[in-house]
Amino acid sequence: MTTTTTTTATDVLLFIPNLIGYSRIVFTLTSFVLMIVYEEGEYWVLAILLYVASFVGDLFDGMAARKLNQCSEFGGLLDMVTDRCSTLGILYILGSTS
Repeated sequence: MTTTTTTTATDVLLFIPNLIGYSRIVFTLTSFVLMIVYEEGEYWVLAILLYVASFVGDLFDGMAARKLNQCSEFGGLLDMVTDRCSTLGILYILGSTS
């Protein structure tokens, strides 16, 4: 007798790779706030570390999705949007600082 499990929308939201994706968003937004608010460089090292951690998270969320068999359309979209917004944000900040 074979049992099948169904994946609900709530399950997909709580997949490990998606949780990593949420942390990437928090890291990226925090780094942007630090870069904008503290232009004089007081927290730029922390901001850069958070930004780099966000992109290291990009590596690990993809690996986790494949290893844990938790690939989803939502996860792929979350990853893509996070990458594009992170790149756009850093270009804006670097372009607007003098």
